[in-house]
Amino acid sequence: MNPQSEHVAVVFEPGPRRVLARVSGDIDMDEAEGLRAELTEGLAAGLTGLDVDLAGVTFCDSSGLHVLLDLDELALSAGKTLVLTALSRPVARLLHLTGMERVLTVRAHVLWVEHRRYGPTVHLAPVGQLNGSTRSALDEVRLPLDGVDVVACDMQELTLLDVTGLDALLDFAQRLDGRGIAFFVYNWQPQPRGLLDLVDEQHPSAARPTRMLRRLQDFAAAARTAGAAKAAEASRTRAASGRTASGRSLPYT
Repeated sequence: MNPQSEHVAVVFEPGPRRVLARVSGDIDMDEAEGLRAELTEGLAAGLTGLDVDLAGVTFCDSSGLHVLLDLDELALSAGKTLVLTALSRPVARLLHLTGMERVLTVRAHVLWVEHRRYGPTVHLAPVGQLNGSTRSALDEVRLPLDGVDVVACDMQELTLLDVTGLDALLDFAQRLDGRGIAFFVYNWQPQPRGLLDLVDEQHPSAARPTRMLRRLQDFAAAARTAGAAKAAEASRTRAASGRTASGRSLPYT
């Protein structure tokens, strides 16, 4: 196989039925065609297809995405499969934003954390799966939090949480608390919320291990309870007032 340019490196590991290609470097318009040629050759050499490890890719634009999509079509036409076995966060973010993670075959555990700062408040949005292999993503966002008072974490796009990921999240929350930074989590999805419930079932309600992760949820529940009680009291007051008014005698004129 022809050597790749200095910007992109492809290392092949032939197997009995499939070839593994480890790709690293920046994939842009200048590098895309060379990468396409390399991976096409690797696909041809694999009996059942090509596995692509993109963990070492530091940049990928739409030209790199088109290479993957074209290779996927080529594999299907040849009765083979193209499988992405590992993704760097730049690649994972590109696939997520374009929706191509649902088109290509991805068997990689990845997490990246969207990070936006508004004065003393930081908004985080983990995307993907939080487990033992992705917990380091939390360390990356914990470092630049000097001068921050509040961290709000939107879990809408966290699709999977396992015990090691939960342990990393609890450690993250405790470290923020130790620095005097308030941490609020919201938009829990069914699978992660189910894990929180399962863990808490093993402990008394007063000692829930996940209480720091449920803080906003507890506030919301308390507000709903208070709101319902206030509405019920207002309803009773109106009803009592109505009964008093209906029992009042009108003066004769």
